[in-house]
Amino acid sequence: MSTYRNSLKERLDQSLPCLGAWLTSDSTINAAAMSSMGFHFLVVDLEHGCADISQAENLFLVAERYGAAPIARISSADGNLARRLLDLGAHGIIISTVENADKFQAFSKYCLYPPHGHRGVGLSRCNRFGDNFDAYYQGFRPLLVPMIETKRGVKAAEAIAAIPEVDALFLGPYDLSADLGKPGEFNSPEFLDAVQTVKSVAEKLGKTAGIHQVEPDLKALRERLADGFGFVAYGTDVAAMRYALSGISEFTGD
Repeated sequence: MSTYRNSLKERLDQSLPCLGAWLTSDSTINAAAMSSMGFHFLVVDLEHGCADISQAENLFLVAERYGAAPIARISSADGNLARRLLDLGAHGIIISTVENADKFQAFSKYCLYPPHGHRGVGLSRCNRFGDNFDAYYQGFRPLLVPMIETKRGVKAAEAIAAIPEVDALFLGPYDLSADLGKPGEFNSPEFLDAVQTVKSVAEKLGKTAGIHQVEPDLKALRERLADGFGFVAYGTDVAAMRYALSGISEFTGD
């Protein structure tokens, strides 16, 4: 019987950085191209991306093929959706717009088997259709990452981070800056104060601080890591393509 390993949780437990790619399309080619670059994880975006749950399973398979842990980002703390994604092989879930610790703790129970939670037990891809049933049931712990992207979320960050099942607090820069009334102004005092608050809470409670570095800029990535972020999503498939093609209007006249 093999032993279940969640490589991302192991890295975070060792204070090693986790760097991930972010997929907004439903393209298995894009998933392969990004996962094969050496990322630790691949996020399939089910909030703003175009993939549905059946496509997500194929994208998880591609990520695993290249050694990237598959993660799903969902638009709310939907426990029934989360456990379906876990059955399909997700190693973790990123949850958008978390603002209430009690609600998040209730959600987390859908992701854990009894006696720790009430996730339904089935023979599915996550446990090789029963071949790894005991190892997965006894050893599985999903990576659970609430997103802090509103003023209410920042205020609740300490209570959210105190939940044992939370592995990291993940900042959504665009939504947070918009909720602060400064959309896209990542150097505004309001935004920087909010970021520092969340980072300080994460450090205080022994959780990893995370953020999405949307622009695929290696200098900015180095700064994120130097600034103490240990769980970083780098770019998106579409952002990376557009970044690589930027400047073409010089030649097209548009």
